[in-house]
Amino acid sequence: MNDNAVSMSAPMASYNHGMHAVVAPADTLVVRRILPGEQLGDVQRLRREVYFHEQGQQREHSTRIADGLDESGTVIVVERGDQAVGTLRMHDFSAAAVQVEYGSLFQIDRFASAWPLQRVVVGSRFAVQSDQRVQSVLDKLIQETYRHALEKDIRFGLVACEPSLYSLFEYYGFREYLPPAILPDGSALLRMLLVTEDEPHLRRCDSPLQHMVRNPAAGRAARTWLERSFSQAF
Repeated sequence: MNDNAVSMSAPMASYNHGMHAVVAPADTLVVRRILPGEQLGDVQRLRREVYFHEQGQQREHSTRIADGLDESGTVIVVERGDQAVGTLRMHDFSAAAVQVEYGSLFQIDRFASAWPLQRVVVGSRFAVQSDQRVQSVLDKLIQETYRHALEKDIRFGLVACEPSLYSLFEYYGFREYLPPAILPDGSALLRMLLVTEDEPHLRRCDSPLQHMVRNPAAGRAARTWLERSFSQAF
């Protein structure tokens, strides 16, 4: 496995199962999209705080905070006032740079044999401020990400995370579709996937996304292909 997997998973490592115990301030949450080419603003500060300050690392200017893919991805951000409190970046696989960065990890060639790569996205640069890991912030972040996926006719959303985050992503409807990827240091990354508009699965999970489904037939077709193509995982 290459360093790309490390850069994706490390920001996620700091989350814990006690996130719902924090009481958020009463001020209003606003969610918005930062489109390709727009300035990231306070998202940079949030990434640095979560990736390095919280984890005790010192590489303040590491490319893990920002990289070339920021210029072409859509960044979802949840804000309180002028402060970013949650963020997630999205890329589809139609760009060669995204294929190079993440293609091997997610076995994207198998998707490419049946789906336009514009229909498959990867989520990365996931960060939530430590005192804001509450249901309202996470729901707004994931729901806006899902809304963006529906608008772009995305069929599959991919993410790699450490085992400690399994329950978080499972709650929203993600599931493992490949065995864990083992990194050179022996740690594991879970390769998880969300089929958009897979209404039966989202309903079984009681996912907050289940009420956003628009086209269940498209979800059934994508789920059928997934279960046939990655049958060893189901």
